Amino acid sequence: MVTIYNDENFQAVYNQKKKILGVFWGVTIFYIAFCLAWLVYYTCLPYNDSMQVLPKACVFVASGLYVIFLFPFMGIKYGRVRRYYKMMYYLSEGIKNEEINYFLCFEKKDLQKDFVDVMSCVFTTWNKKKNEWMEREVYFDLEKQKPEFEQGDLVKYVVQSNFIVQYEIVKKHAIEFEYEDEAEEETAEEPQGQETEQEQENENE
Repeated sequence: MVTIYNDENFQAVYNQKKKILGVFWGVTIFYIAFCLAWLVYYTCLPYNDSMQVLPKACVFVASGLYVIFLFPFMGIKYGRVRRYYKMMYYLSEGIKNEEINYFLCFEKKDLQKDFVDVMSCVFTTWNKKKNEWMEREVYFDLEKQKPEFEQGDLVKYVVQSNFIVQYEIVKKHAIEFEYEDEAEEETAEEPQGQETEQEQENENE
C-alpha cells in the first residue's frame, strides 16, 4: 500500500515548528533587551532632559514592529504549522480503520479538516442494512501528491479521523457508473458493475 505519512514527515513538521518557536523567542528576547536598554538610558537622564523623547520614540517604534511581526509570523505561519503538527500526531497515534470501496470522484472545493486544507474523495459503498449504494466521503491532504484514482476503481484505503493515511488500487475500472441528466446536473445513480452483489460482498470481506 502507498503510505501517505511516515516518520520523516512527522519529524520535518516538528523541526519546522521548533525552528519557528526559536525565531519567535529570539526576536522576543531581543525586543525585551532593547526596551530595557532604553529604559536604563531613560532613567539615567537628567530631569526634563530634551533627550527623553528619543528612548520613548524608539520603544514605541520597536513595539509597533514587534506587534506587526507577531501577527503574520505567529498568528498565521506558526498557527498553520502547529495545527498540521497536531494533525500528524493524531494520525500517528489514533485508531485506524481499513475500508474497500469504489471510487466515484474528487471534489475540489475550499475544505478544511482539523484546520488543514484537504480535498474530498468520494467513494460509493454498498449498505447491507438499507440494501442500497451510499456515498462515503474521506479527505486527502492537499500537501501530498494527489492519488491516481479514476472513476470505478476498487480502492483499499486506511483512514484515521477520516484522513486517508494509506491506499492501494485493488482493481482499475472495476465497475462502471450510469448517470441520468436532471436539470442540467449529473446525479450518480446505482452503479451497474461487471461484478455481482455476491462478488462485491466477497471482496469487502
